Amino acid sequence: MKIDYYNPECHKGSQPVRVLYQNTKHWFKYVYPEFKSTELQEVIDKFGLHDDINIIDREEKIACPAFVGSFKIISIQETFLSYLWSLTYSLIFLYDKTIHEPRTIENYVMTSDVKEKAKKSHELFDYGLSLLNTFNPWDKENLPNPELYDRVYDDYIEKANGAYLHAVNFILVHELGHVALGHIDNDIESDTAGMKISNDTLLADEMDADNFSFDRMFLSTEHLTNNHTASVGLISALCSFIFFSTNMKGGDHPDPDKRLQSALEKLKLADEDNLWGLSCLAFKLWAMKHKLEFNWPQITDTYKDLFYLTMTELEKIKNKK
Repeated sequence: MKIDYYNPECHKGSQPVRVLYQNTKHWFKYVYPEFKSTELQEVIDKFGLHDDINIIDREEKIACPAFVGSFKIISIQETFLSYLWSLTYSLIFLYDKTIHEPRTIENYVMTSDVKEKAKKSHELFDYGLSLLNTFNPWDKENLPNPELYDRVYDDYIEKANGAYLHAVNFILVHELGHVALGHIDNDIESDTAGMKISNDTLLADEMDADNFSFDRMFLSTEHLTNNHTASVGLISALCSFIFFSTNMKGGDHPDPDKRLQSALEKLKLADEDNLWGLSCLAFKLWAMKHKLEFNWPQITDTYKDLFYLTMTELEKIKNKK
């Protein structure tokens, strides 16, 4: 039986991700147990960061993942959060049920129930992508969502919730990193002086903020969930950036495929770790969206091998573009 977890007295916003806002803000403050009282408080005191997260709940298309403006408030759009949850759920379900289990379970037979859920996962993925271009309400009666669901029948929703919250955390702490590392003050000073920051500096700042967030994200994940769920969330966050680009080029940000590669390598994964495969699925969905074909071999030894073959294919696409 489906349960509606929405409570109008405490859940603000118009999209189903609103039921996770309190979790989002709590997890950000406690990315590791001492974070709120040490690093976060220091950034508030030293740089004037606002002590709350601004969730923009206007019904509009996605403008950007998150940002910190001149008023030193970390802001993130509800529509981006809807997109991120949709992507996270779809990647996890489609990878597990249509790629990994058929590959690893002998005589695997996909049930009609799994086929229907896979169909809904694709529809949810398409809905999430649509928010990049225009706002549409989430059909929570028919598509997976964190607000209205059956905890037994829709078991992947709670798996997605944990990974999603880590994904949001990575993005929010990345933005905090821009403040803590002085990037926001440098931007403000440059704007005031009428100077333009070089693209090399912007790229370096983004990678520094990625590293800032990565390093804190894995200091102590056990008090929130576990390292595996945190890793899935990290990869989901970085996969979400892929679909902002038509050519896999980042402009004043690092190329999204290279950001993902850097994170996977820092995780020091085994060659057959599912996160290599999950990343390949994201690339495949991106290629399908843009009607591109990868020259993939029929069989590879490991998911890691498949990932690097995919990176080679992406480089060819970039060169053509």
